[in-house]
Amino acid sequence: MNLQPSKTFGLGIMSSSVVLLNAIVQFTMIYENGGSEVLGFFFFAGGLVILAFLIIQLIDVITKNRFVIQAKLVSKYKNTIYILRADGKVKRIRIIVPEIMDQLELDQIVEITFSSLARVPLHIVAAGQHHPPVSLKTFEHAAWANRQIFELLQQGIEPAEKPLVLFGHVLAAEQIWLARINGEDASAFPIWPEYSLERCEELMLQNMRGYQLLFARLKAVDFNEKIAYPNSKGHLFHTAIYDILTHVSLHGSYHRGQIASLIRQGGGTPINTEYIAFVRQLE
Repeated sequence: MNLQPSKTFGLGIMSSSVVLLNAIVQFTMIYENGGSEVLGFFFFAGGLVILAFLIIQLIDVITKNRFVIQAKLVSKYKNTIYILRADGKVKRIRIIVPEIMDQLELDQIVEITFSSLARVPLHIVAAGQHHPPVSLKTFEHAAWANRQIFELLQQGIEPAEKPLVLFGHVLAAEQIWLARINGEDASAFPIWPEYSLERCEELMLQNMRGYQLLFARLKAVDFNEKIAYPNSKGHLFHTAIYDILTHVSLHGSYHRGQIASLIRQGGGTPINTEYIAFVRQLE
């Protein structure tokens, strides 16, 4: 959404020019008429400050240097919004376009572009309702838990067939959802593959690297982006990355629980792959 930067810069430059001109006139009159030196210095210093501000605005217009901040919209009043930055500080921003104020909602994540020197707001993108980003640690847990299941299956536990099918399904789902987030065609990937343990290990490592790369490029605002994809029946859906990643994490935990139950029913001892067990082993 365009914040009419040309209008903002125009008003700023015009007002700065008027104030600067007034300061010059006042200083000249005081100097020529032998007025107060203190008052003359006041207008002279004020003129220098306004001149500096005018130069800063002109540099921003000419160079077009920009910077972007992402924050949560916590309040708005008339033509002003208040955003909570990642460092915990609240910033006040004046919005001169009334229509944009109507489009903004509380708890949205907003991405605002500013001019680099004068810090004039130029452009704003509202990214929907705020969601706390899914952490990379959640998927580090998934990789660790998959490794525990893989090593347990390597020991030749009984029954072996059904747990291996479930394990392959967990890894296939991770692969499919990762491909969808990356905008790739996942239709050729099987949902319930009959993978060997060796193939499971390959896919497990491939998924781990893939999700690491995904989190390395995602910004906080990206988690709210909706991905368009067809499901296994060809029906088109649009789902936020945040919700997809949450599903992948919960889906893996659900089926690893099933694997543990099958192993226990077969008389074996399942391994604890719960998140708290992962955190404890890091201490």
